[in-house]
Amino acid sequence: MEMLKVLRAQAGRRHHGHAGLYLVLLVLFLLAVVTARTTAFLWTALGGELLLLAFLPGKLLRQDILGALAAGVFCLLLILPALLFWGAGPVMLLPLKTFLCVTALNLLQQHFSWHELTAALRRFYLPAEVIFILDTTLRYLVLLGDQASLLLTSLKLRSVGHNPKKHKAMAGIMGIVMQRSQRLSLEMAEAMRCRCFTGEYPMLQGRQESVGILSYLLPAALFLIYAFLYIRLEGFL
Repeated sequence: MEMLKVLRAQAGRRHHGHAGLYLVLLVLFLLAVVTARTTAFLWTALGGELLLLAFLPGKLLRQDILGALAAGVFCLLLILPALLFWGAGPVMLLPLKTFLCVTALNLLQQHFSWHELTAALRRFYLPAEVIFILDTTLRYLVLLGDQASLLLTSLKLRSVGHNPKKHKAMAGIMGIVMQRSQRLSLEMAEAMRCRCFTGEYPMLQGRQESVGILSYLLPAALFLIYAFLYIRLEGFL
């Protein structure tokens, strides 16, 4: 349901453009965070992310922070055996790195829709079949999420009193959703066959907002700043 809310919130967005440029910057940023050996660069990365988070509305800010904190806590639980047997060390950086990576991904998806990102991947010559699977998955998340929500509402309207065995009701809803998913997948495969689908998946251009030179200068400035900080703080200079 949370994923469904995110996808629905992205439906009314305009295309901002330059998703591919920011996607490249994100990959470089994640590589820098993952390969960092000291906390100095990680703190600078955290400061930049907090600055960008400050421009988000309160609801989105809380959602992104809680998601990143949950990922960091889960990573901390995974490394607890290492802490108990070998003590603190470089492994302690993993929760912070996880938090930074998840926060960066959340910031990107707050600014660009999933379809803009998949279109950007197409520009990097990713196979059309992979983009088709990603787009189809997103569409089916919305479609099957709507059907699951309707089934749950119908179950609530028909229920009288207290049901102590809710797992049976949820299992029934999941079974119905799975059956409908199989039926829809077969119908889509038949429709593709009838339309002589050959694997070509053209990239559609959405309506873009007017962008100025600032949209190019800002990513370039961010790249230069963090590249210098990484090289300087990691001891390469």
